[in-house]
Amino acid sequence: MTALFNLSMKQNICFVGFGEAGEALSGGFVSQDPLAWDLKLEADEPTCRDRITRAQFIPASSLTDALTDVDWVVSLVTADQAAQACQAVCKTVKSRFMYLEMNSCSPRTKRANAEMVTDAGGELVDVAIMSPVNPSRIETPLLVSGPSAERCVKFLDYFGYNASFCGMKVGQASALKMTRSIMIKGVEALSAECFLTAERLGIQPEIVTSLTRSFEGLDWLKCGGYNLERMCRHGIRRAAEMREAVATIEEAGLPADMTRSTVEWQQRVGDLGLSLDTDDLVIVSRSINEKLNGDR
Repeated sequence: MTALFNLSMKQNICFVGFGEAGEALSGGFVSQDPLAWDLKLEADEPTCRDRITRAQFIPASSLTDALTDVDWVVSLVTADQAAQACQAVCKTVKSRFMYLEMNSCSPRTKRANAEMVTDAGGELVDVAIMSPVNPSRIETPLLVSGPSAERCVKFLDYFGYNASFCGMKVGQASALKMTRSIMIKGVEALSAECFLTAERLGIQPEIVTSLTRSFEGLDWLKCGGYNLERMCRHGIRRAAEMREAVATIEEAGLPADMTRSTVEWQQRVGDLGLSLDTDDLVIVSRSINEKLNGDR
């Protein structure tokens, strides 16, 4: 697949999935007249189409259209749809291609997807997104692993991305991502349990003061509100990611009790459907508690 890494040639690039991550990470490839396909296009959802065109991508009329003569497929769907998206691509694609598996999945899922891609005549590269995509966008740190990882890093760097090599095996990048998520999303879940309890008991200011005193340098008023707001906005997607983290832990031969609880809290808060334009801890925690009371 040397031609796919020939930067003097125009590359046919297609994003499969174009939500927040797709939009944020799209900017480097604009010069290549890239296409995008998302299931929401089938429902003719205008916000999805607008998002794609606003990013200067071309909305594909179908997955078949999106994958015609494709060189690079960039998969950016939710974690629970990663295998299905890969399967759909592999059933449809007719050319040799590189598959950038950028979803928040366990190493096992990435390796299974790699087998499907190989059987379809392509090659999968494991790409882990290592921080929130906004506001960093294409400067978001990416870890890349797989047999072609080193060449892929050069390819991504050429288009302005912040990519780093982390191993020759598919699964190495995702192992780092998933293990890190145990802590990052787990702290969010603990924030929910702690600050929602404190709000109900009327002791939230005292709890914030005590935690800030105990964890020097951490502003828990700011951190707590930010964590809760993130769960409101992205809890359902985070829960899907953390189910993959559970699989990662179990693959390592350990119990995943804490992370299962993280899944439950992320899902519970995400399911409330709250969309708050603030990360003020008092406002966010009160809004969540009121919604939880109302849903009883």
